[in-house]
Amino acid sequence: MKTLSTLLLIIITFSGCSYEQARKEAPSENQFSRGEKFRITLPENHTTGYMWQLNNHYDTKVLDYYGSVFHGNEKGVDFNFKTLDKGKVTLNFALIKYHDTTEVKQFIIDVK
Repeated sequence: MKTLSTLLLIIITFSGCSYEQARKEAPSENQFSRGEKFRITLPENHTTGYMWQLNNHYDTKVLDYYGSVFHGNEKGVDFNFKTLDKGKVTLNFALIKYHDTTEVKQFIIDVK
């Protein structure tokens, strides 16, 4: 019985930590509720020298940025966020190498 209750506690703990995926690029919108965690995953291969960079010009009263995690050349990089309040923001990402930008992606986040 102790093992079952421990397993149940672990499942409950980790289920609260899961991040939804924002997949739609602008002009489509990704909708989330207040207090929800989400991530944006972008392909990134460090052997090329190019890396995605988040432009921090968005309303920080609507979203909180939790940092990024690189998962290897095959899986790319996750940018993690939590919604704070109602509103709509556009997140801008640039694929850069030194000062050169080769690609730009935008994600519109609508918090209800």
